Amino acid sequence: MKKIAIIGGSKTFHSYLLKIFKLTDVQAKFFTRYAVKNENHYDYVIFDSSSNIKDVLINGNYCFINMDLINFKDNNINIYGNLITYGLGGKNTITVSSMEDNNSFVYCLQRDVNHNAVGILEPEEIPVNMAFSNDEEIYAAMVGITISLIEGKDISCLSKGRKLTVLS
Repeated sequence: MKKIAIIGGSKTFHSYLLKIFKLTDVQAKFFTRYAVKNENHYDYVIFDSSSNIKDVLINGNYCFINMDLINFKDNNINIYGNLITYGLGGKNTITVSSMEDNNSFVYCLQRDVNHNAVGILEPEEIPVNMAFSNDEEIYAAMVGITISLIEGKDISCLSKGRKLTVLS
């Protein structure tokens, strides 16, 4: 079971992330902003918040940062782990393109990512056929797909060749 700390993130983000994990068979235990302890080590840490985050020290094997939402000005954030940025900007480690009618998008891994300390996930684009309602669900999809890939899970159920609807 993977330990995942989520700093910020709405109920929508968390719920959609859980649905992706269920589809890709990722087993996880979540720690939210108020349950995260600085002295603990997590498999994954996700920063997904527009609120100011101050004086944070987090250890994680992989640390995801939503670059569309995080405000680093006047914050003391110390991150230890493999840093993975995500968002809608083209300079992030993970982004999406070709979003169509809230039913499909292309997941884009822009740079190499260490894969469970034994290999490397190389840049690739994966067409995804998944219903989404808003940016929070897109952000959760980026994180969920990436964690599934790092964990070596089969994500073919999300591929464009197969129609998938994630129900609320």
